[in-house]
Amino acid sequence: MPATPTTDLGDEVRAALGASGAVGVTARQLAARLDRAPEHVAATLGILARRGDVLRMGRGLYVLRDFEHLDRVDDFVDPREYVERFERENGVALGTIAGPITFRANEDLPVHRWWPYVQGYSADFVRSVLEAEAVPRGASVLDPFAGSGTTLVEARRHGARGLGTELLAPAALAARVKTGFDLDPTALAKVADRARIRAQRAPAGPLPFLRETRRQFDPSHRRDLTRLRDALPPEGTPVSDAVRVAFGRILVPSSRLHRSPCLGYDRRAERARPPAFELFDRAVAEMRADLVGLRDAADRWGPPATVRTEDARTAAWPSGSVALAVTSPPYVNGMDYVMNYKIDLAWLGYARSYADLAAIRRAQVACDNLPRRETVAYRGLVDLPDPWLAGILERIRGNVARQGSYRRDDVHAVVHRYFADLVPVLRRVREALRPGGRFVLVVGDSLLAGTYVPGDLLTARIGASLGYRVLSVDVARRRRSGQRRSFVLRESVVTLERPRADA
Repeated sequence: MPATPTTDLGDEVRAALGASGAVGVTARQLAARLDRAPEHVAATLGILARRGDVLRMGRGLYVLRDFEHLDRVDDFVDPREYVERFERENGVALGTIAGPITFRANEDLPVHRWWPYVQGYSADFVRSVLEAEAVPRGASVLDPFAGSGTTLVEARRHGARGLGTELLAPAALAARVKTGFDLDPTALAKVADRARIRAQRAPAGPLPFLRETRRQFDPSHRRDLTRLRDALPPEGTPVSDAVRVAFGRILVPSSRLHRSPCLGYDRRAERARPPAFELFDRAVAEMRADLVGLRDAADRWGPPATVRTEDARTAAWPSGSVALAVTSPPYVNGMDYVMNYKIDLAWLGYARSYADLAAIRRAQVACDNLPRRETVAYRGLVDLPDPWLAGILERIRGNVARQGSYRRDDVHAVVHRYFADLVPVLRRVREALRPGGRFVLVVGDSLLAGTYVPGDLLTARIGASLGYRVLSVDVARRRRSGQRRSFVLRESVVTLERPRADA
């Protein structure tokens, strides 16, 4: 039986929490710092929490009650201060917009449902932007972070030509297939049927390289998924690509995983999962039905979309060729897209080793899982994309140092590189826009290491420094911080314009 926590341990825990300040510490981190048994520290934290001396915040972090409200911390800069400063320095007051903006609204929509991309935005939002900007038929609409193609699908339905880049090959594949409205549903059914018949007659194949595959899938699903995978037609034609998307779509539903908001194990009791072949047939049937339904509007379709599997920071488009750009970049220090889509990357053969996954991660916009060697050049407070970052990065660095056992000691460098990564994207999109063309970005803010980071306002300010005119920053929805569930964050629509004077 574990020993009862002592008063001395309670005093030690309170002192350690006080030294950590507003950032918060997990029970395991406290145990390591105090060289105490983790179960004793956890029990002590439970006692102190019941007494009201400490509070448990998001992600298992504990803080002293004195640090419950960040606005009472001496060096904390409140979101309102940045909003007021932005209005004063940039001449733009925050507005609001209404309507659903998250991808969840797409989950039952024809075509959009073919391959869910949970971090995307809604088709309704894209449609409203296309209509508000009165994009003419045949004009080009660009999405540099295309995901699974929400912008590109709606651009083609609107009568425009979609252009997109996407670093994750499975998402780029889905975007190409979802914009292929001309696909023959009968041909799709025939090729899918042949693949399923071959798979049902074949032996099980080798598992992907991912170490957790046996835990992620039960034996019957592992066996049938390898058979289906090995029976898929080669990539490269519209029909074969569509069959591969149908297979990719069933991977997570066949597993013990969920992917909202990020890939993890389903904590519910063991749930029944239909056989992989049944899920595959359902996916193909939905695609066929949606393709038939699209035909009624064929006279309004735009030209076929162009989707390149490419890094948005280095991609280039002809100067002055784009009427409108719409995107949602990764959020600062947020989602590791390689981690979230590693199942798709591995099973579809786009990554064959952990080294392949690491190479893709190095190429993506900076996130929390970026290798430390990739942040070395960004650890100093020099060459900052915006002057506001100097104080923000210094506060992050100071909070991490005070906390003493934060998940990584270079968080400020990750944030620095994140905004540095956005600069070439903003610059290249501006060059591609025609004079008067607009760049609409859905961007969120963040709370990192007890420091508020106004991602939307910083993106707008960096855009202004690159020659855009900031037209508006409109709050689309409120959301909660993962670090502190009580801390309210926002998601905004930033609208930039390439000045007409550039003509």
